[in-house]
Amino acid sequence: MATAHNEPWQVYAENGAPLEGVSASRNEFKQNPALIMGAAHVWIWRKQGTNIEVLLQRRSRSKSTWPGYLDISAAGHIDAGESPVDSVLREAQEEIDIDIEAEKLYYVFSLRTPLSGREFDVVYLYQLDRDIQFNFNDGEVDELLWKSLDEFEVMTKNPEEYNLVPQGEAYFLLLIAALRRLSL
Repeated sequence: MATAHNEPWQVYAENGAPLEGVSASRNEFKQNPALIMGAAHVWIWRKQGTNIEVLLQRRSRSKSTWPGYLDISAAGHIDAGESPVDSVLREAQEEIDIDIEAEKLYYVFSLRTPLSGREFDVVYLYQLDRDIQFNFNDGEVDELLWKSLDEFEVMTKNPEEYNLVPQGEAYFLLLIAALRRLSL
């Protein structure tokens, strides 16, 4: 089982390009509002008969942000020198102990997160085509839940009511549209 690490994060320019050789610690990002960070998200989904299901993680209640909330299947900040794809592969292994095949990732979009103007998110989908056993013993995830796409869509319309991290209306609309398109 992989464990969480504390590597410095990649610093980005206003145009979204990584600043070569420039990184900062979590504390440096907190202290310097001019620094821009990136995060990579992977939403895992599957077909169950004719139904589409999305995997949500319940964030650990010990997390400093959004404790106990439902969130992205696996996600995290992009480490210094790391690509968004490499970050997704690492985070999926660290958080829920699965090996994702990079060539099966589906890029959905990138955007500045409405949660912070100082971060942009690179968002992927990954379809599971077999049953898999998830493990999450590193303290970041309390629980994993499969939700039907219809139920997930309802949740995204009022995230606070469902204790879902509010990624923003545009984020969820693009994500759901991509899931519906891929599931045809």
